[in-house]
Amino acid sequence: MPRLISRPLNPFAWLERKALFTPERSFRGNPEHAGLDYTDIFPATSDGVKLHGWHMPAGSPSAHVWLILHGNGGNISVRLDQYKAIRDRYGASIVAIDYRGYGKSEGKPSEYGLYSDALAAYQLTQKLHPNSKIIVFGRSLGGAVASQLASVVTPPALILEASISSMKEIVRERAPWTHYSPARFMVRSKFETASHVSNSSVPKLIIHGDSDQTVSFQHSERIFAAASEPKQLEIIPSGDHDGLDLVDPERYHSVVSEFLRDHGVL
Repeated sequence: MPRLISRPLNPFAWLERKALFTPERSFRGNPEHAGLDYTDIFPATSDGVKLHGWHMPAGSPSAHVWLILHGNGGNISVRLDQYKAIRDRYGASIVAIDYRGYGKSEGKPSEYGLYSDALAAYQLTQKLHPNSKIIVFGRSLGGAVASQLASVVTPPALILEASISSMKEIVRERAPWTHYSPARFMVRSKFETASHVSNSSVPKLIIHGDSDQTVSFQHSERIFAAASEPKQLEIIPSGDHDGLDLVDPERYHSVVSEFLRDHGVL
């Protein structure tokens, strides 16, 4: 069984959590509001945290299932429309989980806690769909979580949308003044997507919008440059950080479909 390495205690953990994670406990809806059947699932992590998520099975038996890892804000209810599009366009089942401290999940978020959460979700997905191929999808900060997961397990496909390349680069771009102040010691989380993909043989699709004002598309360029083959980079014109698949849905899903067919997932 894959094992995660624990990190030393951070005396500024409470402040780091406040700066990096913006969870929502209440839901904006549930999959039924998007026309999807679902059941609640409760993955248990290796460190004893009880998580919450949704299992959205396809209407008929599917050969693949998507594991969705969201960003640092909100919870699993933020993109119900995307779950519907994935089910309708790919005939796929979907598993979406909330990290610790998000939605109904117990605990408090941390970098290595999120990695443990993703692994627990992946293992439960394997149990729910023992004969299906698991597509790991991570958005924004979830891209770092997804890429770390794909470095300890071997899914047939990894899709990173608007992902950060590392927390260091986010801090450098958004708060350059911290380089000259003690504040830089308060954020110890690394979320090093570029490092995670550098030695992974998993096929990687890296998607970003060129108008992203939250995480610049240069992050995905850095991830692509660091990633080992097979890999593919797609920059969507006029794409912002949220709802990238809604800017040009046909182009977005055409790229995803071709990538999955090329690597034998569809």
